[in-house]
This record gives sequence, C-alpha cells and structure tokens, in this order.
Amino acid sequence: MKLIFFCEACIAEMDGDRKSSTTPISSVEEISKKLDLIMKRLDTLEVLILEKPEYQGLLAHLRLTKIGLGLYEEPLRIAARLRTAESIIKKPRVARDEMSRCIIQALAVKGPLNISAITRQVQAIRGTASRRIIRQRLKQLQKEGAIRQVIGFGTKYELVEK
Repeated sequence: MKLIFFCEACIAEMDGDRKSSTTPISSVEEISKKLDLIMKRLDTLEVLILEKPEYQGLLAHLRLTKIGLGLYEEPLRIAARLRTAESIIKKPRVARDEMSRCIIQALAVKGPLNISAITRQVQAIRGTASRRIIRQRLKQLQKEGAIRQVIGFGTKYELVEK
C-alpha cells in the first residue's frame, strides 16, 4: 500500500513540475538536479521494495534503471567542464596562446589531470609539448584564475567553474 501511495505522489509531483515549467530545460545543472531527484526516488523505492516480499520481482528492474541513470552522470560533468572551458578560451590572452588552449581543452575533456597527463594530452592534440612550457602555462592560467591546483595523492589541475 505504501508503494502505491509513493508512486502516485511521485507522478503527481512530476506532473506538477512539468506544468509549472514554461521553458524547456536549458542548463546542465537543471538536468543534473532532476536526475539526482530521480535517483533519490529510486533509492526510496528500493527500500520499500525490500520491505515487502511481494515486490521482490521488481528489484532487478529497479537496479537496472538506477545503473542506466548513473550513466548520464559523466556526460553531464563533461558538458559542464566544456562550458567552463569555452568561457576561459574566449579570454584574449588564452585565445592567442595555442598551448593554453590545448591545456584548457585537455582539462575540459579529461577532468583533473597531473602535469604528466596534461603534457601527454597536449602532445596528442598538437603534436609537441614540453613539461617546462606546460608548467609555465599552468602557472599563468592559475594566476588568471582559470585553473586551480588540487592537492591530494599528487598534484592535479582542474578548471575553475564560474
């Protein structure tokens, strides 16, 4: 009985969201928030299904649905990083410097990287790159606020989202 009421409440809430929304979803953040909300609802459904033995047959389908939704997480992160990279590349100094553009592109596509990985990515993009020049550009980009150092198990660099 709880499961039926929960499902009806979720459907009513989703219908309310659809009716109140006059514009289509226009940002990655909105999509990400909606997917997080769906995942939370699926977690709640899983708890309810585990409590009732008569719904055990639904558990496998529910878990497959959760796995499928989880696949959208990484493309959303990449889209957000690409949007950030686009705004950084529009800056005049970065736009004139091919090496800085390649570094920004590598960080946008791959996420946080250490200097060796950045050098390999830039070499793959442009054909040549030295660690010394990459290090110089990373320091410049860091001073400009385009990237930041992430200290953890080794030093990595990531884009600064605005």
